[in-house]
Amino acid sequence: MIAQTFLTIRRISRILWVRVTLILALSILAALSAEILDPLIPPASKDRFSQQATLPLLNILANGMLAVTTFSLGVMVSTHRGMAEQTTPRIHRLLMEDTRTQTMLATFIGAFVFALVAIILYRAGYYSDSASVIVFAATVLVIATIVVSLVRWISHLSEIGSIDYALARTEATAKETLRQLKDWPNLGGRRFQADSVPADATEITAARSGFIRRIAMDDLQTCAEDAKGRIYIELLPGDPILQGQRLGRAVGPDPENLRRAFVIEQNRTYEQDARYALQVLRETGSKALSPGINDPGTAIEVTARLERLLWEFLRADRAGGEPQYTRVYVPDLRPATLIDIAFRDLARDGAGFQDVLGAIARALQTLNTLCEDEPKRMIADLYSGLRQHAEIGLRTENERDHIAALLNDAAIPDLAPDHDT
Repeated sequence: MIAQTFLTIRRISRILWVRVTLILALSILAALSAEILDPLIPPASKDRFSQQATLPLLNILANGMLAVTTFSLGVMVSTHRGMAEQTTPRIHRLLMEDTRTQTMLATFIGAFVFALVAIILYRAGYYSDSASVIVFAATVLVIATIVVSLVRWISHLSEIGSIDYALARTEATAKETLRQLKDWPNLGGRRFQADSVPADATEITAARSGFIRRIAMDDLQTCAEDAKGRIYIELLPGDPILQGQRLGRAVGPDPENLRRAFVIEQNRTYEQDARYALQVLRETGSKALSPGINDPGTAIEVTARLERLLWEFLRADRAGGEPQYTRVYVPDLRPATLIDIAFRDLARDGAGFQDVLGAIARALQTLNTLCEDEPKRMIADLYSGLRQHAEIGLRTENERDHIAALLNDAAIPDLAPDHDT
């Protein structure tokens, strides 16, 4: 329960307007608290830090922060647009959750509002002469915060426009999502098996069309415990759903009360969807191979990042013990599915590049050493696809021979893939 609460708080904290609103509230509170703290002001300071000393600073702060905020917003928008053109439009949603950028913008807007509110209160006669000491001290503190933020913002600006930054952010997000999948298999519930669903189970249908963005396992467990029943989920976060289609089945709880636990939106998100995190990274590699960009080096780097992510995921120990949500049953997200999402389309788009096909082949060969059963069959199927892409896409016999030799050296058996993965 604590882990789910932490994830909810973190998700909310990454919304830009939430951070801005928090800073705004603190700024207004700081401006209004000056008069309240008036009795604490030493008499000797009241003449030195007067309204005449404070108002010019507030005017400069208000004018400067308005310009800085406008400039920063313009930089953010243009950077996100450029990254979408170089990588994939889906990466824009990830960049919007960049906490450093959000903190900078919130700080600048908060400083502007603080200065504006303080000026208004001065003109309205709210502050006494002694309260100007508090306002002056708060203004100096705000200016110091802005200086630190500007230095960090300048350093950050040198990163956010680069493809390396976008790839690093996407890889870090995918790594975190895969770690959650390892620590919380089946979203923390029990493993779903279709033949274990009772015949008298009632259907849970979708209230709207879209993608399953998130499943509130806490709420489902609570409903199941109250009704002393069971809930059988048939889809995973990231799966498309249409209004009225079946999300799962339940024994005991009222299906109408369970609908709210399934957050359905128009777009996918990374929080519980490891497939989407890998897909966005793979799309960046595919985009780099398009004729308009023609950058196989980025595709090779993406392949290396995908290999690292899956290597760490496959070799890590899975969480054991009793599931936390004992009354909720959730389907498996199989490693074979993740391998397929990571490399199949990338191999198709890199059919005309020998170095890209070679990098994918070596990555699959490495991952094959950690796999058993279904993942091995998937890798064998991908190897067969690589061979066909090389025969069709590569222009010279020498290139085709090179890839054929690389694939033959891998000694991966030609197994029929399990298409149910």
